[in-house]
Amino acid sequence: MLSDGKLTTPHVSNSDSISEIQLSLRDLFKSFFASLPDDSLEESTVSLIKTHRNNLLRILGENVVIKEIDLNALDVYSKKRQKDNGRRKGRISANTIKKELVTLRRILQWGKKRGKLSSEIPEIRDVQLPKSTERPSFQTFDEITVQIEQDNLTQEQQDNLWECLYLGTDEIDQLIQHVREKASHTFLYPMVIAAAHTGARRSELMRSQLTDIKDDVIVIREKKRRRGQESTRRVPMSTLLKETFHEWKSEHPGGKYTFAVKDTSNRKQTKTARAITRDEAHSSFKRVLKDSKWSVIPGWHCLRHSFISNLASHSIDQRLIDEFVGHTTEEMRRRYRHLFPEVKQAAIWSVFH
Repeated sequence: MLSDGKLTTPHVSNSDSISEIQLSLRDLFKSFFASLPDDSLEESTVSLIKTHRNNLLRILGENVVIKEIDLNALDVYSKKRQKDNGRRKGRISANTIKKELVTLRRILQWGKKRGKLSSEIPEIRDVQLPKSTERPSFQTFDEITVQIEQDNLTQEQQDNLWECLYLGTDEIDQLIQHVREKASHTFLYPMVIAAAHTGARRSELMRSQLTDIKDDVIVIREKKRRRGQESTRRVPMSTLLKETFHEWKSEHPGGKYTFAVKDTSNRKQTKTARAITRDEAHSSFKRVLKDSKWSVIPGWHCLRHSFISNLASHSIDQRLIDEFVGHTTEEMRRRYRHLFPEVKQAAIWSVFH
């Protein structure tokens, strides 16, 4: 009557209000995962979101409801989380905590767009995070070895340095030869060369198909450039990569995927093959490096870093690097920008003769 029959504020029924008050973070995550279309996210991305979910529920509370998640709760989360042990018993970084909170915000936004909640979502930038440090620049095997020998570094500090490792072209050649001699899986040798000579991510190599190998280029299928849409980039193939793919095709177990193994779970007599899994790619890579000088390599991503760093050290145009490897952040560019010696020297000489 006071508004002359006009609705001046959004109507919220008692059932809706009660539903939102009782909506738990666990149930919201459950709804999110249930709604995901097949192959819409990388397997590694889904696994990371689940890890973030577990940490959020562990600290915020197993039965925490959405209404309780305000800025004060996130401040408490940040303070408690930084006391946890990280990888190799190191401290949790501000970057890790921020990534977990970003995941939380995205899940809350997902729920809000679908009418599951109407409360205000806290801004991550307002959360009190521990002081962060910029990640070190990429360094050579010898540079890291010298630091470890000269400084009294903890195991955690040494491991952090090896995370910054990039291999020079000669070292990549040595690594490739080592893999060829020691690999127990036939897919590993061509896959390592593909990673080292194209900068492709492990997930991109896993979804690669034989039809992606053209005359002089390989088409890389990526998912990260456009949200929810698979895109591609084309990378010229080195002579070694072309020759290796030619040899690999004669040994290929079959199927459409470039890097495949025989499906031993299939009880039928027909010969079938399947794409390798993330765990198979990781374990086979680490196994072939074990008990060698290359055992310090943290994982497949080192080969991507090495590809980018070697291009940078030869003063290849940044636009070409981005075209070859896909999206790179400004933070990532800063980590290998010091490898442009000729460009930097020319810049100084152009001003100071």
